[in-house]
Amino acid sequence: MSPIVSNQHREERKNLILQAAKEVFIKKGFNGTTIQDIINHSGVSRGGVYTYFKNTEDVFIELLRKRDLEDVWDMEKIYNPGRTNWEALIYILDIIQDNIVAQEDRLVPAIYEYYFTTGWATKKHLPFLESRVDQAWKSLVWILQKGIDEKEFSPSVPIEDIAKTIVTFYDGINLSCLQLGPDKLHLPNQFNVFRSFLSTCLFHFKNE
Repeated sequence: MSPIVSNQHREERKNLILQAAKEVFIKKGFNGTTIQDIINHSGVSRGGVYTYFKNTEDVFIELLRKRDLEDVWDMEKIYNPGRTNWEALIYILDIIQDNIVAQEDRLVPAIYEYYFTTGWATKKHLPFLESRVDQAWKSLVWILQKGIDEKEFSPSVPIEDIAKTIVTFYDGINLSCLQLGPDKLHLPNQFNVFRSFLSTCLFHFKNE
């Protein structure tokens, strides 16, 4: 008889594989990583790895799923201590800018590599990418609508478009920064221009 393996043990084993895989993807990139690399780094047998994943793309997709679940905006933190809705938006932009400069998420280069190679062909990541973008978009719309309800904002364009522009700005500037670096892009200047753009959109009538 095969030994009975608890769900907790399965989850711990799976997380061990994922953590090892993340470290290899960070070091070697998506295309440079093989299942054998993950086996060697995790210490889990080939059969053990294939119990959970068919190939490196399946492993990577699961890393993206877990990353999205962990990367949820904390509205209580965003609004403390006593921030206005405008200050909450500026706080979000400041955090985005700091994260881009620090490049704390070291998996990002491998993610973009995957997007434009294997992911471009298979599209397996699209549900997770769409969910991530949709989550950020809805959170921003909520902040913007709250600002309207509290008579703080008087937007000149639909808030849905403003929210999508913020998300697109982040993705674009992040990708450019990976290739050229923050100094080449004059990153602080670009964020200052973007803050001015948002101010013009959100305080339309007040600025007239």
